[in-house]
Amino acid sequence: MKAVRLPAALALAAVLAACGGTTSTNGSFSNVSGGLAQGGAGTSLSASSKSTGAGAQPAGPGQPQSAASDPIAQALGNRQIIQTAQVSLQIKAGHFWDAYNQAVAIATGFGGYLSSSSVGQPVMDSGPIDSGTLVLRVPVKSYTDALQQLAQLGTTTGLKVGTEDVSQQYVDLQARLRNQQAQQAILLQLMQRAQTIQDSIAVQNQLSLVTQEIERIEGQLRYLDSQTNFSTITLDLFVSAPPARPSEPSLWDRSRLGNALGTGAQAFANVVGGMIIVVGFLLPFALLLALVLLVWRLLPARLRPTLR
Repeated sequence: MKAVRLPAALALAAVLAACGGTTSTNGSFSNVSGGLAQGGAGTSLSASSKSTGAGAQPAGPGQPQSAASDPIAQALGNRQIIQTAQVSLQIKAGHFWDAYNQAVAIATGFGGYLSSSSVGQPVMDSGPIDSGTLVLRVPVKSYTDALQQLAQLGTTTGLKVGTEDVSQQYVDLQARLRNQQAQQAILLQLMQRAQTIQDSIAVQNQLSLVTQEIERIEGQLRYLDSQTNFSTITLDLFVSAPPARPSEPSLWDRSRLGNALGTGAQAFANVVGGMIIVVGFLLPFALLLALVLLVWRLLPARLRPTLR
């Protein structure tokens, strides 16, 4: 009979987890990591039950031990904000690498680090220009101070700051995690009660899906933690090229012979162009006159009209 009731228990576990419910446990699970026998790898679950007498209610699976350690309570009490900034700095020629190293030192001094960098020397008409981009991560509490010190490395030509409130997303992920952990604890109990291989495989498959979902949610939470605990500052460094010196005019330019020849050539071209226009205008009339004379000469003499 136990083998028959196990699918119904699996369905009940899924319904309870979807509704955010918890269940009482009489056993204890510690350091449960996924595997073939426990549905995948990667996550751990700790739950304990306390029996203080009749009617005692043990802690539900996945329930935090205290409000101080509850990430949901922390998210409600402190807003989860992602801070970003993009700064463009013009620095002195020949001091690019000094500014680069100083920027990294500033981030390191505040407990941050250099996330990535890209340095190049594009060739332009005015000459090569040193430029580079640094992506710095600094703790949130040092975000403003780090921006102020970085701005002193050169002349600020652009500043763009942004914030994103992910508090609601954080709370939603925590709620989903608690529900999945509750379902995982129920499935672990059912695994212990399975009497046949078929029942064990059925629970194992469901437990594997739940474990994968827990790992995915925990990964999203870790990403949000990294983004809210450290602010991102993108620093664009560039060295402006000195203005090009005007070249002195040559002897030919100073004599203005080139201008005179150019003016004469332009006048000649204008005259030729005018002649072409006149010829093009008179050509149809000349062709018509030639045609009339040809017809005149081809007519017999007796048929030619006479002028009186």
